[in-house]
Amino acid sequence: MRKFKFRIWDNENNCFYISENPYLEDGTKEEDRFITTEFTGLNDKNGRDIYEEDIIGINREETSLRLPVKFGRYSFDKLIGECGEISEATELYGFYVENEYLYIQMLNGNVEVLGNTFQNKKASD
Repeated sequence: MRKFKFRIWDNENNCFYISENPYLEDGTKEEDRFITTEFTGLNDKNGRDIYEEDIIGINREETSLRLPVKFGRYSFDKLIGECGEISEATELYGFYVENEYLYIQMLNGNVEVLGNTFQNKKASD
């Protein structure tokens, strides 16, 4: 069973807090000031925890695909045949990346955390 950890972004102080519950120690939960993201239970190839809203890629090269980790419902369409017919879609609910290859590499621990959507706006473009 994975350990539940949360990373809370403070918009006012531009920093993160790590917690085992989605609230700060004093119970503060201001919607506009704090944004809570959850630990995926996965680590990157360097052993670093992967959180929701982290930007991941295969490597740090400029040409490397870089996408944020998200939480919710997502489906991958499976393309088959020369004409690209779509077969059954694989539907997910949980942590995902909007690219099937990068998603599989994340599950296998073959990605690297390159930043996050809060501090690295350019890396997610």
